[in-house]
Amino acid sequence: MKIFGAIAWLILCGSAAAHADLPAADCGTAGEVFQRYLDALGGAAAIAHAQSLLIEAKETEPHTFHPQSMAHQRFRFEWESQNRILVKRQYLLSTATVIYDGVAWSLYNGRVSHNEDATPELRRKLMALPYNDSPEFQEFRMVADPMLLTRARELYRALEVAPSAPGQCVLQARGTSEWNGERRDYLVFDAKTGLLRSWRIQAGQPGQEKYFEFLFGDYRQAGPVLIPYSVDYDFYQASFRLTKVVVNPTFADADFMARP
Repeated sequence: MKIFGAIAWLILCGSAAAHADLPAADCGTAGEVFQRYLDALGGAAAIAHAQSLLIEAKETEPHTFHPQSMAHQRFRFEWESQNRILVKRQYLLSTATVIYDGVAWSLYNGRVSHNEDATPELRRKLMALPYNDSPEFQEFRMVADPMLLTRARELYRALEVAPSAPGQCVLQARGTSEWNGERRDYLVFDAKTGLLRSWRIQAGQPGQEKYFEFLFGDYRQAGPVLIPYSVDYDFYQASFRLTKVVVNPTFADADFMARP
């Protein structure tokens, strides 16, 4: 099981203070920074061509209570462009199946969950946004769909150029938290390649927010697009390494339907 309450890196606060006087003009406008990212992955047409993904990955958590137990953890992810996800996890001698049907997550046995039945509709709608999801489901979304943030302009209200360190271009992403308040996340791009290197996510109740971070690396060609084969998430100190990527496989609709 995951251990919640992992130590946040809080890089954002220190980074913003340390580089507050650095000009961001060299990165261009927010639109130009984001377009370079799309182009670096292969271009908007190539990204749109990827309508489904099959991804296999292994995960380690070296700082967990029993790191040896994670050595044999393996994942299979199915994703399709209607934002439906199937996750199959092999953990030692046990397995788990969790499904996202585009609206809600199932239980870990693939059955319909009623955990949020009493949650007000507005909050459920806000929780459906990737950055408002629970940490484990956030990483499932990110690994199943490594191009998720190519849709950042749909997920956030606004993208704005922010102060950045040398070699980086940073966009502040303004959205709405699950508490219906203002949230400010950060997308950090490599200034030379245009590739996304970090997604810093604001989390926590109002007045108690902290930042957690996804890191992306080892970009490789997968069909018409580049995919990060290395995804790390500091909430759990988790490291995912992709071992297989298939672009545009065909899945059965039943794969994305939780059982009653």
